[in-house]
Amino acid sequence: MEISIDFGITVTDIIKRDKDVLSHQMTLSKEEPSSSLLKQLLPDIDFKSDVNFLAVTGGKHLNLGDEIETTKIFHVNEIDAVGEGAMNLSGLNNKKPTIIVSAGSGTACILAQDGQFMHCSGTGVGGGTVLGLSKLLLGTTNPDEIAKLAKEGNESGVDLILEDVVSGPIGELPSDTTAVNFGKISKLDSDISKQDIAAGIVNLVGQTAARIATSVATTFNAKEIVVVGRSPSFNGLKNSLEQAASIMGFSPHFPNNGEYASALGALLIAEKNPSGY
Repeated sequence: MEISIDFGITVTDIIKRDKDVLSHQMTLSKEEPSSSLLKQLLPDIDFKSDVNFLAVTGGKHLNLGDEIETTKIFHVNEIDAVGEGAMNLSGLNNKKPTIIVSAGSGTACILAQDGQFMHCSGTGVGGGTVLGLSKLLLGTTNPDEIAKLAKEGNESGVDLILEDVVSGPIGELPSDTTAVNFGKISKLDSDISKQDIAAGIVNLVGQTAARIATSVATTFNAKEIVVVGRSPSFNGLKNSLEQAASIMGFSPHFPNNGEYASALGALLIAEKNPSGY
């Protein structure tokens, strides 16, 4: 059996490959990586006999040594792990430049080409921003509750759009393009629904990720954008990202199982480099 773990800021992902069967599990991240944490995460695993190797990435994975009991530990750079996993899941031609958006607690952009990966941009705005603002403005950090509220709301209840602020078109931008995120709130005297606030939060994060990704893709002449991570699980965020990217002529890919791209990439890299990474 081979195992990989991605120690994310919010979620820890674990992948096991036993012969040809791949399985995934997740748990909330509560403490820094250590040998004792590994045994908590994998209580049924005998590291002396069950595991060929353990690949680790993300967070403070370097806290772990080079082995646990008799099992070798591969430390995989997080950018390489995300890139390898995302390209594998996307099925795209790796010869052409591609921008990978790792949409997790924050948002990172990675240039992928010819099997090489380079961190090229990013923003602190991401899924963690959705949770933080939701706690402040909605009184909840429950992702399901936030997603439900956002689905029921409309960001136009809190955002100013172009037709609110200008009398004519600006270039080829649609009239309902966001002009100012949350810009309508200061002009309203009436109460604003939690649903509209949730929609506005999710829209803000999705649009920010899209703006960063499309700018980077244009800079590196990349025609494809691949989005992985858990943030796209907010349907409203995914829709906002897609709509904002389409304005710049991009149609992002959202591969299945993108939430564990980093853990998968760590596993694949370790399998390719059995003598060491």
